[in-house]
Amino acid sequence: MQAYYEIETEIPLNHQLHLKLPDNIPAGHAKIAVIYDVPDKSTTKAEQMAAFLKALPDEPEEAGLSREAIDDYLRHERQSWD
Repeated sequence: MQAYYEIETEIPLNHQLHLKLPDNIPAGHAKIAVIYDVPDKSTTKAEQMAAFLKALPDEPEEAGLSREAIDDYLRHERQSWD
């Protein structure tokens, strides 16, 4: 008899996965399948950039800090370097 166990994870940049299985899964032979999404290669870099820009919020308030707050933070940070 076979049983099935599924878990979702992110594949890191080093492409190494480390699994900790539940104790009720016995030691012994097992098959592991990796099911992943394949990026659509038909999109051009221009299309990818357009999609990225479209995903950005229209109003700065939705993005978090305002442009002035970011400039102020950077100015203070640069002054601390001296």
